[in-house]
Amino acid sequence: MLTTRELFADDALHDPYPLFDRLRSEASVHVVEDQHLYVVVGYDAVREVLADPGTFSSNLVAVLNGDSGATAEVQVADTGGVDVLATSDPPEHTAHRSLVQSRFSRRAVQEWEQFVDELLEPRIRKLIDEGGGDWMSAVASSVPVRMIGKIMGLPDGDSEQLAAWSDEAIAVVSGVASPERVGEALTSVIDFARYLGEHLDAAIEHPTGGLLDTIALAVADGTLTRDQGTMFLVQLVTAGAESTTSLLGTAARLVAADPSVQTRLRADPDHIAALVEEAVRLESPFRGHFRTTTRPVTLCGVSIEKGARVMLLWGASNRDDTVFDHPSEIDLDRPQPRVHHSFGRGIHFCIGAHLARLEACRAIALLLSHTTEITLAAPEPHYVPSLVVRRLAQLDLVLTSSHPNPSPSRETSTQGARSTGRNR
Repeated sequence: MLTTRELFADDALHDPYPLFDRLRSEASVHVVEDQHLYVVVGYDAVREVLADPGTFSSNLVAVLNGDSGATAEVQVADTGGVDVLATSDPPEHTAHRSLVQSRFSRRAVQEWEQFVDELLEPRIRKLIDEGGGDWMSAVASSVPVRMIGKIMGLPDGDSEQLAAWSDEAIAVVSGVASPERVGEALTSVIDFARYLGEHLDAAIEHPTGGLLDTIALAVADGTLTRDQGTMFLVQLVTAGAESTTSLLGTAARLVAADPSVQTRLRADPDHIAALVEEAVRLESPFRGHFRTTTRPVTLCGVSIEKGARVMLLWGASNRDDTVFDHPSEIDLDRPQPRVHHSFGRGIHFCIGAHLARLEACRAIALLLSHTTEITLAAPEPHYVPSLVVRRLAQLDLVLTSSHPNPSPSRETSTQGARSTGRNR
C-alpha cells in the first residue's frame, strides 16, 4: 500500500523514478488511504482518465500536503478560488480556451522566434564568455517569464517580480511547504492577483497589444468575471514560466551529461527537437495534476467513489515500458516522440506547449552553436523540493567557447539573477 511518507520521502522528491518504477510494476492505480487519494501511474490508466473529463473533473479542490500529512483546501481570497482554463471543465473550459488558443498556435508561436533569440542569445553568450556558470539563473529562469510577459503585454521591467510571484503560487501547491509558509505564499499570490487585476482594468482604456487586451475584453463583455480574468492571467504567467524553465534546465542537463548526444546534435541539429521531446518526457515539468471524480467509477479494476481525489503522475506514465522502449534513456529516434503525457492530452493539452518547445529548441541550438564543449560542473544536480513541479534549482555548466575572441556580453543585467527564492 502506498503511503504519504513514501511520496514525500527526501529520496523520492529528489529522484522519484525508482518509486514510480516500483509502483508501476505492482499496479496502475494505488490508494493512499489516509489521504482519500488515488495515485495513477500506468500509461493506459492515465490515458483513460484524460479521455473522460466528465467523470474526472479538473476543478481544483485540494492539494496534498506532506508537511501536515493532510489534504489542504487551496483558496485565493482575492480571486474567490475560481476555476479557469487548466482547472475548469466543459462547457466553461471550451469558452476559456477559445479566448487564447490562437495566440499560442504553432503558427503564432513561430512568429516569436526572433524575439526568443533576442532574449536567449545575450544571456547564453555572457555565460559562455565567463566559461560557464549556473544555467538556471542566467538563462532558464530569466527568459520564459519575460517571454510570457511580452505576449501578455506586461511591462518588461516587472519580470523579476512576476517570477517571484510565480514561485509563490507554485509554493502554495508544492505539497512540502509548512502551513505557515503556505500562508505567506498565499499573501504574495493575492498581491500577484491584485497587480494583474490592475493591468486588466487598465487594458480596457489603454490596450497593450498583448493577450491582456483579449482577457480584458472578455471581462468587459461578460464572458469572464473580473475574478476569472485575473486568475486566468495568474495561470498563464505561472504555468508558462514554470514549465518552460524546467524544460530549459532538463534539456541543457541532458546535453551536458552525455557527450554522444552532444556530438550527434552538433553534427545534425535537426535532432534538437527530438532531444527537447525526450527532455520533456524524461522529466515532466509538472510531476502530475489532480482530478476529482464526479461519480463512482472503476479504473483498472480499482473502485473509486464519487468525490475522490485522483493524482495523475505524468512522470511515472512517461516511463512505462509497455509503451516506451528503454524508457529511462534518451532516444533521438523514437518513432512516436510526442505520445508522452508531460503536456497533458485531450481538452487540457498544455496551451503553451508550442512556445515551450520553441524556447527550448532555440536555447539548445544557440548553446551548441557558440560552444565546442559543454560539461557539468557538478555530477549531481539539485532539484527544487516539490510534489508538483520537477525543476532544477541550479545547473552549473562548464562551457568552452567556439569563438577565439569572445565578444563582450550585450547584456549584463542577469548577473546573479534571482539568486534567492526560486534560483531556477
